[in-house]
Amino acid sequence: MSKEVVLEKLVTNQKRVDFYFNVKGGIQKYFKKSKHLFFKYNLDIEEVPTSILTIPFIANIIPLVWLTNSKIIVPELDRAFYDCLPKLKEAYQDMFPEVKLGGEISVSSIIENSYTPDHEAAQLFSGGLDALATFVRIREKKPILITEFGWHKDHIENSEVWIQDMLHVTEFGKRKKLSNMLIESNYGTFLNASIIDRDFAKKLGDSWWHGLHHSLAIISAAIPSAFLLKVECVYIASSFFEGFKAKCASDPTVDNQIRFASGRVFHDGYELNRQDKVGVLVNYCKKNNEYEKLRVCFLKENNCCNCEKCIRTMVGIIGEGENPEKFGFVTSTNLSTHIKVFLEENVKYFNGSKIMQWNLAKYKMRENRENIQYQDLLEWFLNYDFALERKKSLIKYRITKFIPIIKRRIYTKLTNIFVQNT
Repeated sequence: MSKEVVLEKLVTNQKRVDFYFNVKGGIQKYFKKSKHLFFKYNLDIEEVPTSILTIPFIANIIPLVWLTNSKIIVPELDRAFYDCLPKLKEAYQDMFPEVKLGGEISVSSIIENSYTPDHEAAQLFSGGLDALATFVRIREKKPILITEFGWHKDHIENSEVWIQDMLHVTEFGKRKKLSNMLIESNYGTFLNASIIDRDFAKKLGDSWWHGLHHSLAIISAAIPSAFLLKVECVYIASSFFEGFKAKCASDPTVDNQIRFASGRVFHDGYELNRQDKVGVLVNYCKKNNEYEKLRVCFLKENNCCNCEKCIRTMVGIIGEGENPEKFGFVTSTNLSTHIKVFLEENVKYFNGSKIMQWNLAKYKMRENRENIQYQDLLEWFLNYDFALERKKSLIKYRITKFIPIIKRRIYTKLTNIFVQNT
């Protein structure tokens, strides 16, 4: 039986578009039973052509079609997006040479769409460090701020995280006199990502969401409203930086290929590492004497100040000679002690990428030591060897956990033997 994803019905209702589709063949296991993808906007999209509305549907599924050598079938699609798909596929193939990408797309009608831009820029904006650094860089373009929540299930559900996201970005937009584009979807849940990972993560060397899905999902969700508002370029902030090779769906080789009607996409800040971006933000805030509150924690209502990403960002801010509290990070304990305890408990989990990013902050702190506000942190952190401490922590962990692990394995084995003989 052929492996196919067929768009059966597209329904628009003022600010919302719903896609109902059918899946045939051995790829059915990768989709939730409902076979339903939706997007809700904070503006009426009834006038957006079907060929443009179909873009998010294609973008969320096409990497899986390539990965499984399947076929996706839709009635119509925008010409510019259709033409960029082979380039996107080639970019993914270069990124994941271990896996042969195949598949095809069948479109009954390819539609030419165009417009004369009314807005120079829109920006995917979460309120995090990468997004704020990009905003600082393109602020003269007066970007429309695009914020998304893609973690609903089949229907819109109450989410305190999304409420806080909306409050944060709309307050920011109001202060900067910018428009906010708000989008809700189930693009993060409509697939069985865990099953895709079970079958492909080892071959890919990455997860489905991080390696192939998230960038196309996030960017494409914004395209219908970007078309409606006649945006020239949609900006997405870089996650990694030039010179650090990483497998990631959001990469300039992928994002910069995306086209729709008269619009394009630009992957911004790839020449900057994370510490450079901290510097961009800190310098901007100092110059304007207005400190921006960062939203760093993923799917949390506030910065927890206990996770790796929060603490790494705090250390980066310290390295630039500033106080993390000004940027929305508050701890109840001495900051030097807080960081030391965190590393003692968590450095064993750091991979090469994390160690590299922590070292960038450490090097900046050493370079800028006369301006560092936390001298007790300098006393030990500048000489902290992440690779060595990780190795020591792993040895300690394995020694202390060795006996419980052996006991658990013996218990499991004996239990299985007992079950088999009863």
